[in-house]
Amino acid sequence: MSDNPLFFPEHDAVVHGGNFFGQPAAFVADLLTISTVQMGNLAERQLDLLIDPHRNGGLPPMLATEPGQQHGVQGVQLAATATLADMRRSAVPASIQSIPTNGHNQDVIPFGTQAALNALDVATSMRWLHGSLALALRQAVHVGGRRPTAPACAAVVDRLVEAIAPIDPDRPLDNDVRVAAELLDDIAELLPEEEISW
Repeated sequence: MSDNPLFFPEHDAVVHGGNFFGQPAAFVADLLTISTVQMGNLAERQLDLLIDPHRNGGLPPMLATEPGQQHGVQGVQLAATATLADMRRSAVPASIQSIPTNGHNQDVIPFGTQAALNALDVATSMRWLHGSLALALRQAVHVGGRRPTAPACAAVVDRLVEAIAPIDPDRPLDNDVRVAAELLDDIAELLPEEEISW
């Protein structure tokens, strides 16, 4: 077969329908990438707001327990900014990069596979950004003594506090970011349920 078959694993079926041109799927994958990058921008800016004592409602710089002697989440925020910059560079649509090939037998190439793989890479980075923001929120509770008043948000923070120790003294935080990201994954799996109780 020379088409792009559709796979339906839940029905144990492969459907060959002459789907030889994957541009619609490439467009959707590119839009997914662009949307995810914009969500990453929001997460990184929220993290930046949390560490800035001029805008964070009285929390210490970098959420450090002892500002000037400790770094708090400074390294995490720097890595998050670099991650977002990489995500932005990845947001150039693959679906518009057509280059004729195969003696012009393939004259318009949708690049759907590249678009889909790029969307997956950006989603992985987004997960890391959310873990970074969650770690900072956990640290904000430690240095500021404040908790969210919305019950669902407070429940998430309580789980973060239970799973992650305060950053005091400084320590490598890569594992803490992973723990926070995994915790958010667990919470996201519960979201379709009508009532979430922890």
